[in-house]
Amino acid sequence: MVETNPIINPVTGRQWDVNSLIEKLLELQDSLLQVQERNIMLTAQARELERIARDAEDLKEELTHQGTLLADKSRENKHLHQELSRMASVLGSKMQEAEDLKSAIVEIQHQLKTCQSERDLLAVMLTEAENAARQVRQQSDSSGHAPVYPPAKESGPQTSWLNRLKGRQS
Repeated sequence: MVETNPIINPVTGRQWDVNSLIEKLLELQDSLLQVQERNIMLTAQARELERIARDAEDLKEELTHQGTLLADKSRENKHLHQELSRMASVLGSKMQEAEDLKSAIVEIQHQLKTCQSERDLLAVMLTEAENAARQVRQQSDSSGHAPVYPPAKESGPQTSWLNRLKGRQS
């Protein structure tokens, strides 16, 4: 076995220079310090990336939840839309019924006015007939004879009011 001298550099065969060794040691310490700093920086970046990955997973889960919620709201909106459409058609038919009722009311009001005018006309005619009958009675009482009634006229007021009741105007 060959003995190695600790004072002699086995690679170069010369004696170790303390200054060069110290210089080499300082270079290695600087390199070690740079590697440690780089390691710290890479570790911090790795933690940051892990945090970003967790945030991305949380966001993905939240988006999935929001998608489910949106699908539920979409179904609810579809149901509400169908319900509103149904209500709109019911309201449309009710509005048509209301319009029909308005038309019927107008027609009934017209018929009522016609009936009132016919009633008024009949009241006038009845009053005239009663007055004529009273005059005939007064004449017959004063003359002592049986009452004589005037002959009925075909186109007179009596047939006129009968035609009006039947809907024919003369």
